[in-house]
Amino acid sequence: MNETIAAIATAHGIGGIAIVRLSGDLALDIALKITRAKALEPRYATLLKFYDSKNELIDEGIVIYYKAPHSFSGEDVVEFQTHGGLIVSNLLLDELVRLGARIAAPGEFSKRAFLNGKMDLSKAEAIQSLILARSESAAKILARSLRGELADFVESLRAALVKTLAFVEVCIDYAEEDLPADVLQSSQKMLGENISSLRRIVEI
Repeated sequence: MNETIAAIATAHGIGGIAIVRLSGDLALDIALKITRAKALEPRYATLLKFYDSKNELIDEGIVIYYKAPHSFSGEDVVEFQTHGGLIVSNLLLDELVRLGARIAAPGEFSKRAFLNGKMDLSKAEAIQSLILARSESAAKILARSLRGELADFVESLRAALVKTLAFVEVCIDYAEEDLPADVLQSSQKMLGENISSLRRIVEI
C-alpha cells in the first residue's frame, strides 16, 4: 500500500481559493471521514463541509475525487477547494495528516506520476523547470515540453544521429575509395544540424 500524501497546492498567502490535494490508497477514505459524505462520484465537483476530529466545522468548499488511474499521479486523488488564506488550508492539512496522510515531499506528486507511467521523464523535469522559469520565452518552451513536444524532438534527433552515424561510417570504411562528393557533404551538413539542435536543448 502506498503512503497517502497531502499538500497545499496553491501558493501561500491571501487569496480567494486555496487547494489542498490528497494522493494515495487512503485518499478517498480520508475524504469521506473529513466531509462526513457517504460517497464521492469520480470527477464530479461536490459542495461539502469539512470537519475536524471534534466535529467542529473547518470550512465549506468544493471536493473533487479522481479515481485511479485517471488522475495526475495515477493514484486515487482528492482535491479540496477551500477559502483562501493560510489558516483554513493549514487546519485542513493538519486534519488530513491526523487521519492517516503525511505531508508530501517537494515534487512527490510529480514523482508518483512518473513512477506510475502518467508522464515521461522529460515532462517531469519540465514541470520543475517551468516552476523555476525566469523568462516568458523559457516558460513557453517548457510548456511545449509538457505537451510532449520535447520527447518527440528527442526521438527525431535520435533518428537523425543514427542516420548521421551511418554516413560517417561509410566515409571511414571507404575512405580510400572514390565516394560521391555528396556523401561527405551530407555527413557534414547533418552533423552541423545535430549540433545546432543539441545546443538549443542545452540553452533551455
